[in-house]
Amino acid sequence: MNPYQRIIKDGVVIQEGQMDTPTKFKQLTDGVDLKGKLVLDIGCNLGMMCHLAKEAGALYAKGIDINRDYIKEAREVFPTIEFECTKFIAGNFDIIIASAMLHYINDLDKFFKQLARCGKKVLCDVWLNDSPDNIFLLTHRDIYIPSRSAFLHIVGKHFKKIKEKGLALTPDGSKRYIFHLSKPKSTRPEAVLIYGDGLTGKTTLAMTYFGYQFLGTDGISTNWRFENKENLESIAWFTKIVRGQIYQEYIDYHLKWFDGWIKNVKNLDIVIEGYDLVYEDLRGEIIKRLIDWDVKEIKLEVGYNSPLPIQRSGA
Repeated sequence: MNPYQRIIKDGVVIQEGQMDTPTKFKQLTDGVDLKGKLVLDIGCNLGMMCHLAKEAGALYAKGIDINRDYIKEAREVFPTIEFECTKFIAGNFDIIIASAMLHYINDLDKFFKQLARCGKKVLCDVWLNDSPDNIFLLTHRDIYIPSRSAFLHIVGKHFKKIKEKGLALTPDGSKRYIFHLSKPKSTRPEAVLIYGDGLTGKTTLAMTYFGYQFLGTDGISTNWRFENKENLESIAWFTKIVRGQIYQEYIDYHLKWFDGWIKNVKNLDIVIEGYDLVYEDLRGEIIKRLIDWDVKEIKLEVGYNSPLPIQRSGA
């Protein structure tokens, strides 16, 4: 096991870690009622804080981490808690814990914007430098950390209430400060629908939306044809397609697949592209399901980023 967190389960110390996790958890959650709350722990390591949240009365606790080994071990230690290996923060939570991980984030502004979308209250500890200026400084660990003014500027863009709670417990004695952020200035995520005829550059344009979660409907169509490959050899069945008699079945297949995908991207910016979105029935049903997103539709009629057709004059 990773020796960072001190792990205690059923009153038994399973691991003596570098961090006294129960004490750190008490610091982070001081004055916060967890009973009946939905909790997310970002950078959960082996999941001890999720376990402590459940012990404190949380209705639900989930831990995420980008390290697959940590997630595997967390599931073994706490099998009744949900853990996921991901870097994406999605869903709706009452409380989000971000402990001992902010100095690994390259874009704090984007990070706290996403937290404001997904959480009502954020409990975090942040490593701050001593500069009086609104700047980031490079540390001896080759990590850029903000000054207090730089940090407050960033979080103030996304949360109305910022409360400093004092110094946090750390394994190395570095100055990390606990903040409780609440009353998010939430911004709605964006959903971009890109569609049009073949060879118009839909995928090329979709790939320019860096950081957006991507869904290509062409892949769903391919799966549908594969599942019906035996039927496709039937002239009678193919005739039904030509006559539009299989149309609703085709649309329903897309929507079932889409419904499963959309559950995992709540509060994330998304881009959906493909030829099938030219069908107004399908596109309309998808838009109905995007009630929590600001929807932008892009219909391509000529190749994206390619020369326009030559206009020829009469002979």
